[in-house]
Amino acid sequence: MIDDCRPSTKKVLSMSDIQNKIREEAKKALESGDVSVVIGWGAGTVAFKTTPVFIDKPEDTDKLVWNPACVNNLAVYLPKMAKDSKAGIIAKPCDIRSIVGLIQERQIKRENLYIIGLGCSGVVDAFNLDSQDFHVQDVTGLDWTSDGLKVNTTNGDYTVSCSDCLRDMCGVCTNRNPAIYDVKLGEGTEPLETRACSIPEIPEERRKYWSEQFSKCVRCYACRQVCPNCYCEQCFADRIEPKWTAKKATAEEAWMFHATRAMHSAGRCISCGECERVCPVDIPIAELMREMANIVKERYDYEAGDPEQKSPVLGHYQDEDFDPAAHGG
Repeated sequence: MIDDCRPSTKKVLSMSDIQNKIREEAKKALESGDVSVVIGWGAGTVAFKTTPVFIDKPEDTDKLVWNPACVNNLAVYLPKMAKDSKAGIIAKPCDIRSIVGLIQERQIKRENLYIIGLGCSGVVDAFNLDSQDFHVQDVTGLDWTSDGLKVNTTNGDYTVSCSDCLRDMCGVCTNRNPAIYDVKLGEGTEPLETRACSIPEIPEERRKYWSEQFSKCVRCYACRQVCPNCYCEQCFADRIEPKWTAKKATAEEAWMFHATRAMHSAGRCISCGECERVCPVDIPIAELMREMANIVKERYDYEAGDPEQKSPVLGHYQDEDFDPAAHGG
């Protein structure tokens, strides 16, 4: 299998070099008073994980990190943190596509953002690391190399191929450079192959597949809470009048919740995969969103997170638009 995260032959900055530049840019922005806070990633309690951090003092910028474990889509914090003041954010290309969507939907203003955009080679899935020849608890550091993921452990160093450690959504991502930014650091690496969609094609089999998946749902709403697109002050699932769905954790009610949420995300989901990452029962929610994105692309030639688009696909109408009623679905 061809590895899909090899850097280009031209000289590129190492992740540690980029991390240092991130800290420099964040410190300058805070010292100048240009931003009130910088949103980024900090070290987690273990080396194979990171956590969102909110830096408001120049002397704390050394807490910012950049490594293959920087998973969280930080755009989810912007509607509140960039509402009345300017915020800095360190953002991967998928995070930035979420930011583009939030700007297009007028949830944040571009002038209230200072974006430190990063080229990306993908991020790792901690569960995939746990299946390798070392104990994930022994990991002390991670870095991308020309051969794959270099894993430092207390018992020595290992190299893991990208296909064995990348998050699923990183394996299908073809937008690995930031679409918009104030400062760009690093170059993204384009994948050389993409993973096929695993959803059954036959309608009856597809419905059975999703019924089985949704039957696992415990209605914790973690997928909703982590999604930058789910910014409504009151979700349809919480409304009493009109009441769209009950809160019972049954397959029927879960189907209603996930199907409606997928429709609400049509033309808005940028396939960051955060919903799937936080799901406690491993529902492949990102596959459902990916299928919806493919339909929107095919029928309306629209891709979420594209800064060239002036408005969301559901926010405008053109005479040549695909009409489901006229085309039988």
